[in-house]
Amino acid sequence: MSPEEAVAFYDDPTHAQWMCDVLMRARPGWEVWRTDRIWQARRTDWPRMYPPLAIATAGLLNLIMWSIDEGDAA
Repeated sequence: MSPEEAVAFYDDPTHAQWMCDVLMRARPGWEVWRTDRIWQARRTDWPRMYPPLAIATAGLLNLIMWSIDEGDAA
């Protein structure tokens, strides 16, 4: 799948929800959603005043979520 095909696939709301579900299963303790072509995530234990992460690609969001989780474990 080309990058353009991947973006088109996840632009479909049905597929975007599937990816959100995958990311939340892969990273317990996170809420993930997509709005206006931006993937957003926040830790469920973050105070509500903290803004969510907002990233253009699901893969980069996953990497950042993992990095934050690894930093918490260190």
